[in-house]
Amino acid sequence: MAVYILRRAIGVLVVMAAVVTAMFLLLHVSPVSPVNQLAPQVAADPAARAAVEHELGLDRPLVVQYLDYVGGLLTGDFGHSLADGSSVADQIGRALPVSLELGLLAALMAVLPAALLGTWSALRNGRAVDRITRIATVVAMSVPGYWLAVVLLVTVDNPDYLPGAGGFVEFPDDPVRNLQVLLLPALVLGLAAFAMITRSLRGGLIEAYASDHVAFARAMGASRTEVLRRIALREAVVPTLTVAGVLIGGLLSGTVLVENVFQLPGLGQLMVTAFQREDYPLALGGCVATAAIFLVLNLLVDVLYFAADPRMRQGLDRA
Repeated sequence: MAVYILRRAIGVLVVMAAVVTAMFLLLHVSPVSPVNQLAPQVAADPAARAAVEHELGLDRPLVVQYLDYVGGLLTGDFGHSLADGSSVADQIGRALPVSLELGLLAALMAVLPAALLGTWSALRNGRAVDRITRIATVVAMSVPGYWLAVVLLVTVDNPDYLPGAGGFVEFPDDPVRNLQVLLLPALVLGLAAFAMITRSLRGGLIEAYASDHVAFARAMGASRTEVLRRIALREAVVPTLTVAGVLIGGLLSGTVLVENVFQLPGLGQLMVTAFQREDYPLALGGCVATAAIFLVLNLLVDVLYFAADPRMRQGLDRA
Protein backbone atom coordinates (compact mmCIF):
# COMPACT_ATOMS: atom_id res chain seq x y z
CA MET A 1 0.00 0.00 0.00
CA ALA A 2 2.85 2.37 0.78
CA VAL A 3 4.25 1.88 -2.71
CA TYR A 4 0.85 2.63 -4.23
CA ILE A 5 0.43 5.80 -2.19
CA LEU A 6 3.97 6.88 -3.09
CA ARG A 7 3.22 6.38 -6.80
CA ARG A 8 0.00 8.34 -6.52
CA ALA A 9 1.76 11.13 -4.59
CA ILE A 10 4.42 11.37 -7.30
CA GLY A 11 1.66 11.54 -9.89
CA VAL A 12 0.04 14.39 -7.96
CA LEU A 13 3.33 16.30 -7.94
CA VAL A 14 3.75 15.81 -11.70
CA VAL A 15 0.23 17.05 -12.39
CA MET A 16 0.79 19.98 -10.02
CA ALA A 17 3.96 20.94 -11.88
CA ALA A 18 2.08 20.78 -15.20
CA VAL A 19 -0.72 22.96 -13.80
CA VAL A 20 1.71 25.58 -12.49
CA THR A 21 3.60 25.65 -15.79
CA ALA A 22 0.46 25.89 -17.91
CA MET A 23 -1.12 28.63 -15.78
CA PHE A 24 2.12 30.63 -15.68
CA LEU A 25 2.57 30.47 -19.44
CA LEU A 26 -1.08 31.24 -20.22
CA LEU A 27 -1.04 34.32 -18.02
CA HIS A 28 2.27 35.64 -19.24
CA VAL A 29 1.80 35.07 -22.98
CA SER A 30 -1.65 36.66 -22.96
CA PRO A 31 -1.91 40.24 -24.22
CA VAL A 32 -3.12 41.50 -20.85
CA SER A 33 -0.67 43.10 -18.46
CA PRO A 34 -0.92 44.62 -14.99
CA VAL A 35 0.61 47.75 -16.50
CA ASN A 36 -2.67 48.27 -18.34
CA GLN A 37 -4.28 48.96 -14.99
CA LEU A 38 -2.13 52.04 -14.42
CA ALA A 39 -3.47 55.54 -14.73
CA PRO A 40 -4.07 56.46 -18.42
CA GLN A 41 -1.36 59.12 -18.45
CA VAL A 42 1.18 56.55 -17.17
CA ALA A 43 -0.01 53.63 -19.33
CA ALA A 44 0.20 55.81 -22.46
CA ASP A 45 3.82 56.83 -21.77
CA PRO A 46 6.26 54.13 -23.07
CA ALA A 47 9.02 55.28 -20.72
CA ALA A 48 6.72 55.18 -17.72
CA ARG A 49 5.43 51.73 -18.72
CA ALA A 50 8.97 50.43 -19.11
CA ALA A 51 9.91 51.79 -15.70
CA VAL A 52 6.95 50.10 -14.05
CA GLU A 53 7.62 46.81 -15.86
CA HIS A 54 11.25 46.94 -14.72
CA GLU A 55 10.17 47.63 -11.15
CA LEU A 56 7.75 44.66 -11.22
CA GLY A 57 10.30 42.38 -12.89
CA LEU A 58 8.12 41.90 -15.95
CA ASP A 59 10.90 42.90 -18.35
CA ARG A 60 12.98 39.84 -17.45
CA PRO A 61 13.04 36.80 -19.78
CA LEU A 62 10.02 34.56 -19.33
CA VAL A 63 12.20 31.59 -18.35
CA VAL A 64 13.84 33.61 -15.59
CA GLN A 65 10.44 34.74 -14.27
CA TYR A 66 9.19 31.12 -14.35
CA LEU A 67 12.20 29.69 -12.52
CA ASP A 68 12.03 32.50 -9.98
CA TYR A 69 8.33 31.79 -9.39
CA VAL A 70 8.76 28.01 -9.08
CA GLY A 71 11.71 28.50 -6.72
CA GLY A 72 9.53 30.71 -4.56
CA LEU A 73 6.74 28.11 -4.51
CA LEU A 74 9.15 25.44 -3.30
CA THR A 75 9.95 27.64 -0.29
CA GLY A 76 6.33 28.62 0.35
CA ASP A 77 6.72 32.06 -1.19
CA PHE A 78 3.82 32.84 -3.55
CA GLY A 79 5.17 36.31 -4.28
CA HIS A 80 3.50 39.65 -3.71
CA SER A 81 0.42 41.21 -5.23
CA LEU A 82 1.17 43.64 -8.04
CA ALA A 83 -1.86 45.69 -7.00
CA ASP A 84 -1.01 46.52 -3.42
CA GLY A 85 2.29 44.75 -2.66
CA SER A 86 0.78 42.51 0.01
CA SER A 87 1.84 38.89 0.43
CA VAL A 88 -0.09 36.49 -1.81
CA ALA A 89 0.29 33.72 0.77
CA ASP A 90 -1.31 35.94 3.42
CA GLN A 91 -4.27 36.77 1.16
CA ILE A 92 -4.77 33.09 0.31
CA GLY A 93 -4.47 32.23 3.99
CA ARG A 94 -7.34 34.61 4.80
CA ALA A 95 -9.58 33.49 1.92
CA LEU A 96 -8.93 29.75 1.95
CA PRO A 97 -10.75 28.93 5.23
CA VAL A 98 -13.93 30.54 3.88
CA SER A 99 -13.85 28.42 0.71
CA LEU A 100 -12.97 25.24 2.60
CA GLU A 101 -15.78 25.79 5.09
CA LEU A 102 -18.25 26.47 2.29
CA GLY A 103 -17.08 23.43 0.34
CA LEU A 104 -17.17 21.19 3.42
CA LEU A 105 -20.68 22.32 4.31
CA ALA A 106 -21.82 21.75 0.72
CA ALA A 107 -20.22 18.29 0.74
CA LEU A 108 -22.04 17.37 3.95
CA MET A 109 -25.33 18.62 2.51
CA ALA A 110 -24.70 16.57 -0.64
CA VAL A 111 -23.26 13.29 0.62
CA LEU A 112 -25.36 12.47 3.67
CA PRO A 113 -28.82 13.00 2.06
CA ALA A 114 -27.57 11.35 -1.15
CA ALA A 115 -26.49 8.22 0.75
CA LEU A 116 -29.89 7.90 2.39
CA LEU A 117 -31.96 8.73 -0.68
CA GLY A 118 -29.86 6.63 -3.05
CA THR A 119 -30.17 3.59 -0.78
CA TRP A 120 -33.88 4.12 -0.23
CA SER A 121 -34.52 4.55 -3.94
CA ALA A 122 -32.61 1.36 -4.78
CA LEU A 123 -34.54 -0.62 -2.16
CA ARG A 124 -37.78 0.70 -3.71
CA ASN A 125 -36.65 0.15 -7.30
CA GLY A 126 -39.48 0.79 -9.73
CA ARG A 127 -41.88 2.13 -7.14
CA ALA A 128 -43.18 5.67 -6.72
CA VAL A 129 -40.31 6.74 -4.44
CA ASP A 130 -37.76 5.57 -6.99
CA ARG A 131 -39.48 7.32 -9.87
CA ILE A 132 -39.78 10.58 -7.93
CA THR A 133 -36.10 10.34 -6.94
CA ARG A 134 -34.99 9.87 -10.54
CA ILE A 135 -37.05 12.84 -11.73
CA ALA A 136 -35.94 15.07 -8.84
CA THR A 137 -32.25 14.28 -9.35
CA VAL A 138 -32.46 15.01 -13.08
CA VAL A 139 -34.08 18.36 -12.28
CA ALA A 140 -31.42 19.09 -9.63
CA MET A 141 -28.61 18.38 -12.09
CA SER A 142 -30.25 20.51 -14.78
CA VAL A 143 -30.66 23.66 -12.70
CA PRO A 144 -27.74 26.05 -13.33
CA GLY A 145 -26.11 26.95 -10.04
CA TYR A 146 -25.61 30.58 -10.99
CA TRP A 147 -29.31 30.98 -11.88
CA LEU A 148 -30.41 29.28 -8.66
CA ALA A 149 -28.15 31.53 -6.60
CA VAL A 150 -29.62 34.66 -8.18
CA VAL A 151 -33.18 33.37 -7.64
CA LEU A 152 -32.47 32.71 -3.97
CA LEU A 153 -31.01 36.17 -3.57
CA VAL A 154 -34.17 37.69 -5.03
CA THR A 155 -36.71 35.51 -3.24
CA VAL A 156 -35.15 35.13 0.22
CA ASP A 157 -35.79 38.40 2.01
CA ASN A 158 -34.45 37.32 5.41
CA PRO A 159 -31.15 39.23 5.89
CA ASP A 160 -29.93 36.63 8.39
CA TYR A 161 -29.33 34.23 5.48
CA LEU A 162 -27.71 36.75 3.12
CA PRO A 163 -24.13 37.80 3.88
CA GLY A 164 -24.09 40.83 1.56
CA ALA A 165 -21.04 42.98 1.01
CA GLY A 166 -18.83 42.86 4.08
CA GLY A 167 -21.46 40.92 5.99
CA PHE A 168 -19.60 37.64 6.33
CA VAL A 169 -18.96 36.58 9.92
CA GLU A 170 -16.25 34.02 10.69
CA PHE A 171 -17.15 30.89 12.61
CA PRO A 172 -15.13 31.66 15.79
CA ASP A 173 -16.79 35.08 16.08
CA ASP A 174 -20.41 33.91 15.73
CA PRO A 175 -20.98 30.23 14.79
CA VAL A 176 -24.75 30.58 14.34
CA ARG A 177 -24.53 33.62 12.11
CA ASN A 178 -21.66 32.04 10.17
CA LEU A 179 -23.69 28.91 9.38
CA GLN A 180 -26.75 30.99 8.51
CA VAL A 181 -24.95 33.00 5.84
CA LEU A 182 -23.32 29.87 4.38
CA LEU A 183 -26.53 27.85 4.23
CA LEU A 184 -27.84 29.13 0.89
CA PRO A 185 -24.43 29.16 -0.86
CA ALA A 186 -23.78 25.59 0.34
CA LEU A 187 -27.21 24.52 -0.90
CA VAL A 188 -26.53 25.95 -4.35
CA LEU A 189 -23.04 24.51 -4.46
CA GLY A 190 -23.97 21.02 -3.32
CA LEU A 191 -27.26 20.49 -5.17
CA ALA A 192 -25.85 18.98 -8.37
CA ALA A 193 -23.37 16.85 -6.41
CA PHE A 194 -26.21 15.55 -4.26
CA ALA A 195 -28.15 14.50 -7.35
CA MET A 196 -25.20 12.80 -9.05
CA ILE A 197 -24.11 10.89 -5.93
CA THR A 198 -27.71 9.78 -5.36
CA ARG A 199 -28.00 8.41 -8.89
CA SER A 200 -24.55 6.78 -8.74
CA LEU A 201 -25.30 5.00 -5.45
CA ARG A 202 -28.77 3.96 -6.61
CA GLY A 203 -27.41 2.51 -9.84
CA GLY A 204 -24.59 0.71 -8.03
CA LEU A 205 -26.95 -0.84 -5.50
CA ILE A 206 -29.43 -1.99 -8.14
CA GLU A 207 -26.59 -3.61 -10.06
CA ALA A 208 -25.30 -5.24 -6.88
CA TYR A 209 -28.74 -6.62 -6.00
CA ALA A 210 -28.87 -8.29 -9.42
CA SER A 211 -25.52 -10.04 -8.88
CA ASP A 212 -24.94 -13.69 -8.03
CA HIS A 213 -23.42 -12.70 -4.68
CA VAL A 214 -26.70 -11.28 -3.45
CA ALA A 215 -28.67 -14.22 -4.86
CA PHE A 216 -26.39 -16.64 -3.04
CA ALA A 217 -26.61 -14.68 0.22
CA ARG A 218 -30.40 -14.67 0.02
CA ALA A 219 -30.42 -18.40 -0.70
CA MET A 220 -28.31 -18.92 2.43
CA GLY A 221 -30.90 -17.07 4.48
CA ALA A 222 -29.16 -13.72 4.96
CA SER A 223 -31.45 -10.96 6.17
CA ARG A 224 -32.17 -7.83 4.09
CA THR A 225 -29.98 -5.78 6.39
CA GLU A 226 -27.06 -8.17 6.06
CA VAL A 227 -27.39 -8.29 2.29
CA LEU A 228 -27.43 -4.49 2.13
CA ARG A 229 -24.62 -3.88 4.60
CA ARG A 230 -22.24 -6.74 3.83
CA ILE A 231 -22.67 -7.22 0.08
CA ALA A 232 -24.64 -4.59 -1.84
CA LEU A 233 -23.14 -1.50 -0.24
CA ARG A 234 -19.61 -2.85 -0.54
CA GLU A 235 -20.05 -3.39 -4.27
CA ALA A 236 -21.77 -0.05 -4.85
CA VAL A 237 -19.47 2.10 -2.76
CA VAL A 238 -16.41 1.93 -5.06
CA PRO A 239 -17.98 3.55 -8.16
CA THR A 240 -19.80 5.96 -5.86
CA LEU A 241 -16.52 6.91 -4.20
CA THR A 242 -15.07 7.71 -7.62
CA VAL A 243 -17.96 10.03 -8.43
CA ALA A 244 -18.07 11.55 -4.95
CA GLY A 245 -14.32 12.16 -4.87
CA VAL A 246 -14.33 14.17 -8.07
CA LEU A 247 -17.46 16.08 -7.07
CA ILE A 248 -16.26 16.90 -3.55
CA GLY A 249 -12.94 18.03 -4.96
CA GLY A 250 -14.89 20.34 -7.24
CA LEU A 251 -16.99 21.59 -4.33
CA LEU A 252 -13.95 22.53 -2.27
CA SER A 253 -12.07 24.10 -5.13
CA GLY A 254 -14.80 25.39 -7.45
CA THR A 255 -16.59 28.02 -5.43
CA VAL A 256 -15.88 30.91 -7.79
CA LEU A 257 -19.39 31.65 -9.04
CA VAL A 258 -21.18 31.02 -5.75
CA GLU A 259 -18.78 33.16 -3.74
CA ASN A 260 -19.17 36.04 -6.15
CA VAL A 261 -22.95 35.90 -6.22
CA PHE A 262 -23.23 35.76 -2.42
CA GLN A 263 -20.22 38.07 -1.92
CA LEU A 264 -18.28 35.68 0.26
CA PRO A 265 -14.60 36.60 0.81
CA GLY A 266 -13.27 33.20 -0.26
CA LEU A 267 -10.65 31.98 -2.66
CA GLY A 268 -12.97 32.16 -5.66
CA GLN A 269 -13.75 35.81 -5.17
CA LEU A 270 -10.06 36.49 -4.56
CA MET A 271 -9.15 34.93 -7.91
CA VAL A 272 -11.84 36.87 -9.76
CA THR A 273 -10.51 40.10 -8.29
CA ALA A 274 -6.96 39.11 -9.21
CA PHE A 275 -7.87 38.37 -12.83
CA GLN A 276 -9.82 41.61 -13.12
CA ARG A 277 -6.76 43.52 -11.91
CA GLU A 278 -4.46 41.38 -14.08
CA ASP A 279 -2.51 40.65 -10.92
CA TYR A 280 -0.34 37.71 -12.05
CA PRO A 281 1.08 36.50 -8.69
CA LEU A 282 -2.29 36.66 -6.92
CA ALA A 283 -4.14 34.91 -9.77
CA LEU A 284 -1.45 32.24 -10.02
CA GLY A 285 -1.41 31.73 -6.27
CA GLY A 286 -5.18 31.22 -6.21
CA CYS A 287 -5.00 28.72 -9.08
CA VAL A 288 -2.15 26.80 -7.43
CA ALA A 289 -4.04 26.59 -4.13
CA THR A 290 -7.21 25.46 -5.91
CA ALA A 291 -5.41 22.80 -7.93
CA ALA A 292 -3.57 21.56 -4.83
CA ILE A 293 -6.85 21.09 -2.92
CA PHE A 294 -8.41 19.19 -5.80
CA LEU A 295 -5.41 16.90 -6.29
CA VAL A 296 -4.96 16.16 -2.58
CA LEU A 297 -8.64 15.24 -2.24
CA ASN A 298 -8.38 12.88 -5.20
CA LEU A 299 -5.31 11.31 -3.62
CA LEU A 300 -7.33 10.73 -0.44
CA VAL A 301 -10.09 9.11 -2.50
CA ASP A 302 -7.54 6.77 -4.09
CA VAL A 303 -6.37 5.77 -0.61
CA LEU A 304 -9.95 5.15 0.48
CA TYR A 305 -10.33 2.60 -2.32
CA PHE A 306 -8.14 0.27 -0.29
CA ALA A 307 -10.51 0.36 2.65
CA ALA A 308 -13.56 -0.08 0.44
CA ASP A 309 -12.43 -2.59 -2.17
CA PRO A 310 -10.35 -5.64 -1.13
CA ARG A 311 -9.91 -6.54 -4.82
CA MET A 312 -7.47 -3.63 -5.18
CA ARG A 313 -5.38 -4.84 -2.27
CA GLN A 314 -5.30 -8.35 -3.74
CA GLY A 315 -4.35 -6.98 -7.14
CA LEU A 316 -1.43 -5.05 -5.69
CA ASP A 317 -0.28 -8.04 -3.66
CA ARG A 318 -0.16 -10.14 -6.83
CA ALA A 319 1.70 -7.34 -8.64
